[in-house]
Amino acid sequence: MNTTALSWVLGVVICWGLYSVFLHMGSLGMKIEGIKPDPTANRMKAFLWVGIAYFLVAVVGPLIVLKLRGAAITQMPAAASWNSLIAGLLGAVGAFCLLMALSSGTSPAENKQLIALVPTLVFAGAPLVNAMVSVTKEKMWGHTPPQFFIGLVLAAVGAGLVMAYKPSGSHAPAPDKKTGSLSVPARPATTPAARPQRQPVQVAEGFADVTTRRYFVS
Repeated sequence: MNTTALSWVLGVVICWGLYSVFLHMGSLGMKIEGIKPDPTANRMKAFLWVGIAYFLVAVVGPLIVLKLRGAAITQMPAAASWNSLIAGLLGAVGAFCLLMALSSGTSPAENKQLIALVPTLVFAGAPLVNAMVSVTKEKMWGHTPPQFFIGLVLAAVGAGLVMAYKPSGSHAPAPDKKTGSLSVPARPATTPAARPQRQPVQVAEGFADVTTRRYFVS
């Protein structure tokens, strides 16, 4: 892949990586103080601004470029126009589904999990669909190396790992600044109970008979 293509790929990665973050923030930020929260209405408000952005980028922008290049806007084949329209509909519906998934948490803790979980699953699953449909459409299954299928399996395994080990939202112990190890609360020190000291016994002078185990006082 040439550097020009890699540059555009980098742009897609950055934009789509940040897309879900700002979409999530926009949906949750539509709450108005003093008004009963309506999650569905808040989602539609955020999606409305997504549509406005699409109009500016995908309608106004192309019209300006076509006008500057002197291209004929009316000369577009019907089949290609329908395919492009379907692509736009799929993108809009996908954006709507992404918005609904990001804001479908039942608690603040779950909403924090969704912002990390949903985009990962989406961008792991979408390439699988794209790869299988593209290879099938172009009839390239017989010319596909086994490494390609291994990559598909690894992508599916990665999605499964994300689901199994999603962020829990709990905070781990902070590492100690001096040693770098995790700080664990110290247990209270306990001192062993003091043993009673034996008092010496005063015994009168005499002698002991070890055979009878007796002591005779003189």
